[in-house]
Amino acid sequence: PIPCVPWQSQTSGQYQRRVHGVLLLDEMLTKGYGMGSGISLFIATNICEQVVWRSFSPTTYNMGKGPEFEGAIIATLHLLITRENKIQALREAFYRQNLPNLTNLLATVVVFVVVIYLQGFRVELPLKSTVARGQSGRKFPIKLFYTSNIPVILQTALVSNLYTMSQLLSRRYPGNLLVRLFGDWRPNDAR
Repeated sequence: PIPCVPWQSQTSGQYQRRVHGVLLLDEMLTKGYGMGSGISLFIATNICEQVVWRSFSPTTYNMGKGPEFEGAIIATLHLLITRENKIQALREAFYRQNLPNLTNLLATVVVFVVVIYLQGFRVELPLKSTVARGQSGRKFPIKLFYTSNIPVILQTALVSNLYTMSQLLSRRYPGNLLVRLFGDWRPNDAR
């Protein structure tokens, strides 16, 4: 007979296999068995997942005017089908508050296209050597636009630290005008 394995051991084993699988994938990508580093791949995957989810999410929220879809494209289609005034429906789809809208989606697409376009620009600097005379005809390419995962990680850490410090200062000095410039953390009913 097969012995019964406790659920804690099963869960721990599944967790370990998943973590080791991710670490193995990251190591393989870092060593050159793929495109780019594993961390960049995971960051890009997460960003793409968020863009797709915020565009096509079928989740509904009740925002006071009846149920609204979370996804910007789904919400636009729903508004165009259910509203009599199509211009007002489009205006609401582009500028709706508290949920993803078409303006957010179009801004994201524009930033993606501009970054991809600018990433192709390079300046080639001619190399001249006083020691090796035959090396003077070579050129060294330099990218004009630096894109990597490190600025994304640093920006996220900076915003997170500012968010935390703003909350701490707001609790310690709630009436200070300078502290309120970093964020107003009073409860909703006190505003």
